[in-house]
Amino acid sequence: MGKTIFAGCIVSLFLPASCMLNKSSLPDRLLDNNQQISLTVSQDAVRSDCDTLVITCIDYRFVIANQDFANDTLGLKDNYDHISIPGSIHNLVNPETRSLLFSKFALSVSMHLINRVVVVSHRDCGGYGGSAAFGSEIAEYETLTADLKMARDLFIEKYPTLKVDLYLESLKKEGDEEKVHFEKIL
Repeated sequence: MGKTIFAGCIVSLFLPASCMLNKSSLPDRLLDNNQQISLTVSQDAVRSDCDTLVITCIDYRFVIANQDFANDTLGLKDNYDHISIPGSIHNLVNPETRSLLFSKFALSVSMHLINRVVVVSHRDCGGYGGSAAFGSEIAEYETLTADLKMARDLFIEKYPTLKVDLYLESLKKEGDEEKVHFEKIL
């Protein structure tokens, strides 16, 4: 018993020291020791308004694909606000959380002269409990597309002049690669 207590004391003495020594040795740790950085901004991004608001889920699996989709496929580079919220449209169609989200959207719409909203939802969304929560792929698809359409109706009801585009994305295996596919929902 005495050896166990002694060993515990030794470990507890070294644990804080090992945590202090466990700092990343990467030379590019930004903003350590009050360092400052600056990044170049495109001349097109300097203006204070933009045309489009893009709303996506926070899911890390889709972040880069969403940005590429908005920038390249939709041609919105330097011309959109981007709001990423857990569950994307799930919180918008939920009456309990809707007003909070609309208050955030209102800032973008009024301050940046938004005339178009692009809403992107995805399959296997944790905000809904993942794909398993639906019971089948068909039920998941029907729920997500119905919620996307309800989100569009809510936006148009609040902002009648907005154009609202809807997309459903999913991960698909192509050979050895996992790809993100976007489907426009009409």
